[in-house]
Amino acid sequence: MALMRDQHWVRQAFLVSGDKLALTDLQNRVFSTASKKFTDTTPGGNHCINPLPQFTRYADVRANNRFAGNAGVQDGSKGMGVYYSEAIDDNAQIIHMRFGVPQFNSMTTFFTGFYNTGAGQLARTGRAGSVFYMVGRAAGFIVPLMSWKLLAVHLLGVGARFLMQKPSSKFYYLKPTMPLYWNAVTTMVNHLAVNRGIIPRVGNDEQKNINGNPAGTAEGIAQLHELLPDIFKKNGGIDVYAMANRAQRLERKHKANQERALANAPPGGYTTEQVSKIMQGVENQILTDNPPSLVGDNAGSYDGSYLGRWFASNPSVPAGASGPDSNSSSAVTEAILDTETAGESFFNFLKAELDDGGAFASFRVNSTGPQTDTFSNTVGESELSSKINGMSSSARNTRFSFASGNVVGGALGTVLGGVIGAVQDFAAGAADSLSISGLAALGGSAFVDIPKHWQSSMAQLPHATYTVELRSPYGNPISQLINLDIPLAMLLAGALPLSTGKQSYTSPFLVEYYDQGRCQTRLGMIDSMTVTRGQGNLGYTNEGRALAIDVTFSIVDMTSVLHMPITEGFSILGAVGATVGGVFDEDTMFSDYMAVLAGMGLADQIYSWRKLMLNLTRTGANWNSFTDPSRFASFAADTMPGRLVSAFFKGTSR
Repeated sequence: MALMRDQHWVRQAFLVSGDKLALTDLQNRVFSTASKKFTDTTPGGNHCINPLPQFTRYADVRANNRFAGNAGVQDGSKGMGVYYSEAIDDNAQIIHMRFGVPQFNSMTTFFTGFYNTGAGQLARTGRAGSVFYMVGRAAGFIVPLMSWKLLAVHLLGVGARFLMQKPSSKFYYLKPTMPLYWNAVTTMVNHLAVNRGIIPRVGNDEQKNINGNPAGTAEGIAQLHELLPDIFKKNGGIDVYAMANRAQRLERKHKANQERALANAPPGGYTTEQVSKIMQGVENQILTDNPPSLVGDNAGSYDGSYLGRWFASNPSVPAGASGPDSNSSSAVTEAILDTETAGESFFNFLKAELDDGGAFASFRVNSTGPQTDTFSNTVGESELSSKINGMSSSARNTRFSFASGNVVGGALGTVLGGVIGAVQDFAAGAADSLSISGLAALGGSAFVDIPKHWQSSMAQLPHATYTVELRSPYGNPISQLINLDIPLAMLLAGALPLSTGKQSYTSPFLVEYYDQGRCQTRLGMIDSMTVTRGQGNLGYTNEGRALAIDVTFSIVDMTSVLHMPITEGFSILGAVGATVGGVFDEDTMFSDYMAVLAGMGLADQIYSWRKLMLNLTRTGANWNSFTDPSRFASFAADTMPGRLVSAFFKGTSR
């Protein structure tokens, strides 16, 4: 009989025994979002450039995650702790910004696309176009149908502009130029790395060691390169481009692991339990963005290494060969190493860039709290009202100045007053019968009351103002470069004017940014940025280097009016036109605001295929609404016969 210990019955005293639960339920007992993440807080290991530093591995135990080894042993440098993942990373407010330059449409494209006659008439008058308008539109609609070639060319043109995200109804729009942006960031980072002594100076040993920085020595550079070969260069410095898309490269490898694990499914497919078990196995796979090492992880083992690959395909090499020191294979191995490293690095980076790994600069910002949207309409007095009332007021003042015509006194004045009064009464009666009595207002008899009319509209959406707190947890130059300099350089690159020469400049980058569920814009600019260095009670090192920097910036939206689209009334042609336009619909301030209200993510708003599927879904919903009996009844009741018939109904009692 097996020995029964206290731990055996205690484990089952408060919870259902693990062998009585399904695998999914058993996993949910200790589930953490950290187990599902491929990101960490190493340089470039997170989608945002400035994640908060984690707690020590003893204060916040890391869950099994995609960086765990097959035996569940952590490597101690990657992954997320359970508390950090659930309390900090999951709740972080992250904004995504894409920078670019203005791209102008041709004047003909803009003037033929920004206005729709039918929609304009419907919005102003509440009625669709006349019969002749409908006939003309039908003719214009049928002509392309008679020639499939002409129709195909039109649809291909519209579809091509949609897929290339070139809106035809805008005067100008943002053309992304992220390589130029990352080049500007690299320039600043190189300046700072050289000034901090992280990149050794050119010259003799005295010049190289002038800053006394251990990170800038050959040994320090080698250690950094060994930790993250794709980020820290062999000769010193940081590869900003590689840092920008490192998280995407990790994501690609994780997805590749998932696809391989789920390949070759049985005819009936996997069960839920099988999928759960397979995904758990994927989480325990080693995930690294580093290229294979020159030699194996264990002494004498070349499995998975460059030498192991070469030895496996060259049986003439003895099993006990000493790796790169072997005279018989050294030159060949170096050639293989150079070829494979260059090939793997370039295509890994290229595939990550094609997946938009460097298409956005993402920042963790302080919580912005509640958002307030304000919409205002301005009305003004009619010019006709102003002119009539002005003339009436002037005549009234004149009449008062002359005592209403009572100039002569005595009996003569009485006779003249009676005659004038009779003439005035006769004229007033004649004017009333001819319906022109309103002209009397011009003589000062009354003032006209003409309702005010609309003049303009304004949408005051949340003015995006953010604060990014940059803190260096350590005082060494590498920590300062990663946690302070690089995020600051990325922010400055988006706000500073661009040089066009040594003593000339032009406008800064335009910005397209997304703050999920809060605010966004397709065309904006950083209009204000404040950099406060040396925050806190220990803001600087003894060498005068900041340990804490606060950056506050705001983004102005170039579009100020949010206007609501309406369909062209009870019209089949209008519905068909709206369908064609809806499938290849362009982004507007209205669609962006609807996306903000719905809390849509980044991918659904920037990728043409996903936007096309959303547009098709919305178009289908609009068609369903178009054929609703309630819609037909609403339009029928709003016609002239319908309003006449409604006079015999009792009406509502609301």
